[in-house]
Amino acid sequence: MRTKLFIAFILIIFLALFSNIVFERLIIRDFNDFLKGTKEDHIYWIMASVEGSFKNNEWDRALLNEALHWGLMLGFETYLEDKTGKKIVSTHEVLSSMSPGMLNRMNSFLKLPSGIGEFTWYPLYVGGEEVGKLHIRPIERLGLVPLKEEIFRRRGKEFLIISFLIACGGALFLAVLFTAFISTPIRRLTRAAEKIARGDFSVQKTPPGRLKFLKYRDEINRLTDSFNYMAEALRREEALRKHLTSNIAHELRTPLTIVKGNLDAIEDGVISDPNTAIQNIRSEVQRIITLVEGIEDITRAEASFFKKGTVEGIELKEFIDTIVQGTKELIYDKGLYIKTDGPAITVNTYPEKLHIILKNLLTNAYKFTDEGGITVTWGKYNHDSGAGFFISVEDTGKSIAKEEIAKVFDRFYKDADSGGKGLGLAIVKELTEVIGGKVEVESTPNQGSKFTLTF
Repeated sequence: MRTKLFIAFILIIFLALFSNIVFERLIIRDFNDFLKGTKEDHIYWIMASVEGSFKNNEWDRALLNEALHWGLMLGFETYLEDKTGKKIVSTHEVLSSMSPGMLNRMNSFLKLPSGIGEFTWYPLYVGGEEVGKLHIRPIERLGLVPLKEEIFRRRGKEFLIISFLIACGGALFLAVLFTAFISTPIRRLTRAAEKIARGDFSVQKTPPGRLKFLKYRDEINRLTDSFNYMAEALRREEALRKHLTSNIAHELRTPLTIVKGNLDAIEDGVISDPNTAIQNIRSEVQRIITLVEGIEDITRAEASFFKKGTVEGIELKEFIDTIVQGTKELIYDKGLYIKTDGPAITVNTYPEKLHIILKNLLTNAYKFTDEGGITVTWGKYNHDSGAGFFISVEDTGKSIAKEEIAKVFDRFYKDADSGGKGLGLAIVKELTEVIGGKVEVESTPNQGSKFTLTF
């Protein structure tokens, strides 16, 4: 990934270099074309002035000297030949006729007396008839004009070099930036995926690798979140498999041993009353059925975990009232009450998972309450990372011993008086954490227990 990024940016740098070279050549060419066009215009002006000095089939010396003087000021050495090839006048003659002051002035911006290079001749026409030839060559300029031309060429090259260095530096900076904030998290994901492929599910959550002050979540962040969720799902699945295997083996061994013992006793005639043995066998089979049901419950809960689902906005009061309505008859039949108290608020959550959580809390409260009843409350609250909401399920039933509070959320944990499977509260805790919340429990002796979910 890093290599591809660097190659891409190196190509960008070379493209910038190529474009700068082409741009520089075009600018210098256009500038030279402009100077050439200006020079040609000046030559045409001189030719027009010289042609204007031919009157009545002869050359007007005064006008001719003026024209060549004008050509000298434009930076050209010239001489004129008539149509027979006879030299009529030249720049040197014009110079010899100048005043010392004018000559000094001319020497300040022209390298007199002679020009540079070969003469180029141009035919002169008056009335459609050739009247002579004008020979022209440039005189080397002094002073600010050529200096400005050279400065323009140099500054143009400097500008293009600086722009190239800026583009090059920017491309290198972006290459490093993209390597750090695109390649680095992808490499972390790759290493974590390789560990999972080797059967090592103990991978830590991969940080997204984004700038702290940027709240925008891009594709890399979403990919990282999905990968972390997948890794956690695989870790849980592996832990569940090992845990279930161990618990199933342990839980099945005792009832199956008892069943086998009773069958052997009947077969050997040790038990005189077969009904007692059958009752024992039926009791142990029921234990096995209960265990299998517990496995089905935890499997459904885990399936809910593996299917992440989508966040939805729900009206919390209506949602809780619907769940409570489904358990009222069972609770009333036991002689208990159930009350709800909370405002009508809309929250964003995972409805399917929250339904399983509340159903298990209500079932747990019902199971351990013989007198009084259950109260469900909810509302909003504020915390360090923003606004949230809470749901509490409080009962007046059997309290939880202080030393057992830390264990009630463990899978298959149950006290001696419990007839359950030891999975309800484990499911509550795991699913609550999955949807970004936490569960806390308070228990007062002889007053009951209170489970509070915060999101």
